[in-house]
Amino acid sequence: MKLTKLAFCAAMVLTAAAPALAAGPMSDKERMRAQAEHDCYADVQKLCSDVTDNEDKVKACMKTHHAQLSPKCAKAFDAGKGQ
Repeated sequence: MKLTKLAFCAAMVLTAAAPALAAGPMSDKERMRAQAEHDCYADVQKLCSDVTDNEDKVKACMKTHHAQLSPKCAKAFDAGKGQ
């Protein structure tokens, strides 16, 4: 029974990971963006939830609220300004 559950879990993980694996490795820019999205998710929801439908508006909102960003988000935001 334990082996069956383990095999099932392994199959689920591989199935979920298949699209990411098929796409190939992420570029540094894609990896940095993904990390920034992760680090800033809560900040965007808290400070800019009314503009999440437009990336430029989110960036402008985050710039306006820069002093209120979490340290990780501020660092990611500052690192991505040239992107």
